[in-house]
Amino acid sequence: MGGMRLTFMGTAGARFMVMKQLTASGGLYLEEGNTRLAMDPGPGAVVQYAKRKVDLSRLSGILLSHRHLDHAGDVNVMIEGMTDGGFHPQGTLFCPGDALDTDPVVLEYLRGFPREVVRLQPCTRYRLGDISFSTSPRHVHGVETYGFTFGGEDGGLPTLGWVTDSKYYDGIAQDHRAEVMLIHTVLARSRPELPHLGLDDAERIVREAQPRLALITHFGMTVWRARPWEVAAELSQRTGVDVRAARDGMRLDL
Repeated sequence: MGGMRLTFMGTAGARFMVMKQLTASGGLYLEEGNTRLAMDPGPGAVVQYAKRKVDLSRLSGILLSHRHLDHAGDVNVMIEGMTDGGFHPQGTLFCPGDALDTDPVVLEYLRGFPREVVRLQPCTRYRLGDISFSTSPRHVHGVETYGFTFGGEDGGLPTLGWVTDSKYYDGIAQDHRAEVMLIHTVLARSRPELPHLGLDDAERIVREAQPRLALITHFGMTVWRARPWEVAAELSQRTGVDVRAARDGMRLDL
């Protein structure tokens, strides 16, 4: 499956989990071939990468799904790490346009440090070295937000689908359908006034997409209190799909 490796640099989602650091908020790290991609580096990401002895100067790129603090809190220091403080411009930053324009999270003085800054567009395919990925339609969230699928450029089923923050919408399961799917579950139960997925939404997505493996992650406080590893086991029984709860430092060889 392309030699893709995924590492969870953190599984915290939303402000209270991030503030208390009950789990880390470092985002995801994806490797394939000689390409290394940091994804959604939230607060403390630089610590998690150092803890796992990942040399930031070897990063090929950084990907932001959206500009909220729990997804982009360490993006600037990660850019500095990727480019040796700007002395060796390299790598690509992928982010929604409003991460640069509206209440920007990427500081202007270091926007010239990466070799390229790419403004993400909906339903568009991108390539970074050995990693190929596509954006979903724009998510139902408070700011410009995208989900992603990785691989599948030959028309086959993508290897990895990443369902980032969003309110549930018709088609979300198909937009991210892949052999392995990551689902952000901030809420124990979805609420109409909040643009986040609940565990009930995650179950619906799993039933519709039928991945080989589904992982719930990006836990909000109510999900954490519900013991996500127990919730995942119950979801597996009800859906017939292998559902697991991600944990900090967890690695998957896809």
